[in-house]
Amino acid sequence: MIEVLVGAIILYSTFEQSPTSEGWITRGSGANWVIGGTSGTRSIRVQHPGPTNYTFDDAWSSPLLNTNPLQWYRLSFNSKAPGTTNNPGSVGYGYWSATFYDKQTGNQLPDATFSSVFQSNNWVHNEFRFRTKATVGANGKLLPVQMRINFHSLGSQPLFIDDITVQSTTSQEVAQWADGMYNSFPAKLNYVPKASRWQRIPLTMQKLRNGQNLRIVMLGDSIQNDTATAPIDVFLEREYPGSKVEIIPSVIGGTGVQYYKTCVQDCILKYKPDLLIIGGISNGNNMSDFQSVVNQVRASDRVTNHKTEILLLTKEWSPNNYPNPIDYQLHPTIKELDQNPTNNTTIPNNYRGNLLWFAYANNLEYLDMTGIQSEFIYGPATTAGLGSPDANGNPYSIWMRDNYHLNDYGKQILGRILEAYFSL
Repeated sequence: MIEVLVGAIILYSTFEQSPTSEGWITRGSGANWVIGGTSGTRSIRVQHPGPTNYTFDDAWSSPLLNTNPLQWYRLSFNSKAPGTTNNPGSVGYGYWSATFYDKQTGNQLPDATFSSVFQSNNWVHNEFRFRTKATVGANGKLLPVQMRINFHSLGSQPLFIDDITVQSTTSQEVAQWADGMYNSFPAKLNYVPKASRWQRIPLTMQKLRNGQNLRIVMLGDSIQNDTATAPIDVFLEREYPGSKVEIIPSVIGGTGVQYYKTCVQDCILKYKPDLLIIGGISNGNNMSDFQSVVNQVRASDRVTNHKTEILLLTKEWSPNNYPNPIDYQLHPTIKELDQNPTNNTTIPNNYRGNLLWFAYANNLEYLDMTGIQSEFIYGPATTAGLGSPDANGNPYSIWMRDNYHLNDYGKQILGRILEAYFSL
């Protein structure tokens, strides 16, 4: 990760002047500059004007901002979101997002960062942290991208935004922010890693213990991107002082290994990962697709004398059960599987079990995220009233920004799972 001046402000808007004169752009007729604010007399509003209840077509977007590769930024803003949330599967009222653009071509990258803005009848202050993205050049060198900060409506009621600041920050400050959020949860993770972990990723663990650079490419869909945008690098650098951890999402929504087997060079190899983590909820149950990806990575390693270790994740998180209960993947009887088959009493004849046997046969590390999350949702989360959902998708929805994707609360849980998994 490239360090920059701590606290350098790259965006500051009070919206007292016309936002378009400062480079802000709108999408949709429901994005307006309005009277009423916190530090002054003006703010911006997003509100979808039509009968559709679920859309983020109406949005305000900031000017293009220059960034540094994989730099963490502090996003603060005030919001007011009066009215009733109408966002099935989530208590989120709207979105904020960071979208990223290739500086050479101007094209938008597929791995945006999204999270929730919550309902509030009065103005409230919001604090978020997010990591910027990067493109890659010759020999795996990371190149800077540009970004926009966006605010999206999610229904027919208004969302007001005022006094936004974006500034660079440090790993230490991000860890403090993450700890503060996590400590506010009434439900804490109950995950104790299996003793068999790390058996198939010795070089990864050696780099962490020795305080070396470690590049992790996270391959998958939008759920894998949510996992990648958790502060995993920050947690690991705190656990292993001196180490530098680079988290690089290589993601396209709705895609899995059945797609990535056709673009291994462009989606994996060009990044020169030390550790490739394959996850998400969109990988098919055809292990031959996984085999194709693994074979291509290993063939490249033999030619380049590089060593790529691989960690396979079962489906990390689950869509809420609204409106399609068939998509819901967690269950109170599901417990974490050990990556060593003989350590399990039974192995299910489904995706989790098939992936376990595949990992074992190919000497790949395996982590049963579905099992760990089931134990959390039906354990501490349910005890706290934030676990298994009812027919309307509550209270499980506290972790979600919509019925498929996580907000920063849910990302904290995913990040803490991987923090515990890698920690001594």
